[in-house]
Amino acid sequence: MNDLNQLLEFILKFSERMLVSGANLERLDDSVYRICDAYGCQDVHFFSLNCYVSLCMKDAEGNKAMGQRCIWSGTDTHLENLSRLNQLSRRICAEPPEPAALEGMLNEAVNTKGYSQPMLLVGFLLAMAGLTGVFGGSMGDLVVVLFNTVLMFLAGLYLKRLIFNKVVFNVLCTFVVGSIAIGAQAIGLASDLYTVMIVNSMMVIPGISMVNSFRNILCGNEINGLVEFFKVILETMAIVGGFILSIYLFGRTIA
Repeated sequence: MNDLNQLLEFILKFSERMLVSGANLERLDDSVYRICDAYGCQDVHFFSLNCYVSLCMKDAEGNKAMGQRCIWSGTDTHLENLSRLNQLSRRICAEPPEPAALEGMLNEAVNTKGYSQPMLLVGFLLAMAGLTGVFGGSMGDLVVVLFNTVLMFLAGLYLKRLIFNKVVFNVLCTFVVGSIAIGAQAIGLASDLYTVMIVNSMMVIPGISMVNSFRNILCGNEINGLVEFFKVILETMAIVGGFILSIYLFGRTIA
């Protein structure tokens, strides 16, 4: 019975880490049922939403375990962590270890050192520079875009600890970025205000969440897919709202 409870606790924590890292529900459901099957569990019932998971199962001796977990940390897409978790599920299904060892394996998977923060920042700067060129921005536009990119990256590291609501975070970020872009155009540094805004907005657009919402709808999880879709719409409207607010307050400087 203790082994069953340890397995249950692992699966709930594993599910939370998968969802927080950006997994779609079909991937999560498949992983959980495969893990349960690898340990010979019977009568398995697993239910998942992006903010909640519930699991009920029995072992071969008829012992029953059930649990649930609410996920308050939101989604912070981390494809490398997601890849490690997928590899962990395959490893467990191929050679099931003792349930007592599962939590340590999970911690090892999500705590493995990834790219450093400076390396991530360099990646963002290169991506934003490329997009500036695609949209035909000038060298002045590029300077403003890169400056805003650094600000948004630092905000993502520190401000998210204080603001858990992605809508509020998006409004604040794009308001600051828009205001800086307007000021830069007013002093003659930036030549195209909207190029700067469009390029920097790419850092906060919820593209993966949008793909997951459509996939959920097409795969039969209509309710969760629609909830995720409307969440994406709100986050996108927040991005636009921050820019509109900056233009409304400071747009006279470029009139």
